[in-house]
Amino acid sequence: MERPTEHLMDDHQVAARGVSCLAAIADGVERGAAFPAADVAVALRFLREWVVAVHMRKEDDLVGPAVAMRGDERAAELVGELFRLREEIGELLHSLVLFWEPLGELTKEETVGFTSTVSALVQRLKRRQLLEERELFPACNRFVGADDQLQWLNEFRELENQRGPRGDWAGQIDALAQRWLTRG
Repeated sequence: MERPTEHLMDDHQVAARGVSCLAAIADGVERGAAFPAADVAVALRFLREWVVAVHMRKEDDLVGPAVAMRGDERAAELVGELFRLREEIGELLHSLVLFWEPLGELTKEETVGFTSTVSALVQRLKRRQLLEERELFPACNRFVGADDQLQWLNEFRELENQRGPRGDWAGQIDALAQRWLTRG
C-alpha cells in the first residue's frame, strides 16, 4: 500500500519539473528571448492552482500539523519553517501573476523584475522541497503512526478533485518541458 509520503514524493517529481520549466523560461528571457506569455501563464497557473493550492495543502493541512504535534522540538521548528516558506512562495507567486502575464514584450526593468522574482521563487520552492524530502517525510514516517495516516490518501484525492489530479497537470508540464528543458 502506498504511504502518504510516497504519494507526496511523486507529487514532487511533477512539481520539480514545473519549477525547472519556469526557471528555464526566465533564463531564456534574461538572455534576450521573446517573452513567452502563454508558457509563463501555464507555469504560473500550475504553481498557483496545483503546487500551492493542492500539493502544499496536503503537506500543510495534514502532514505538517501531525508531525509538529507528535514529533520532537526540531520537527515542530521544521514545520514552522515550511509554513514560513509557503507564505513567501505565495507572495512571490502572487507578484508574478499580477505583474508578468503581459500581452507584449517586457521592458528592460520588467525583465530584471521578472527574472529576479522567478529566481527568488525557484530558490524557495527548491528549499522547501529539500526540507520536506530530507526532514519532514522521514519525521512523518518516524513520529506519526500508520493508523493516524489511514485517511490521508483519500483526503489527498479529494484535494486533487477540486483542481485536477497530478496526471492532468503532468501532461501540461511535459508539454512545457519539451519546449524549455530540451533546449541546448
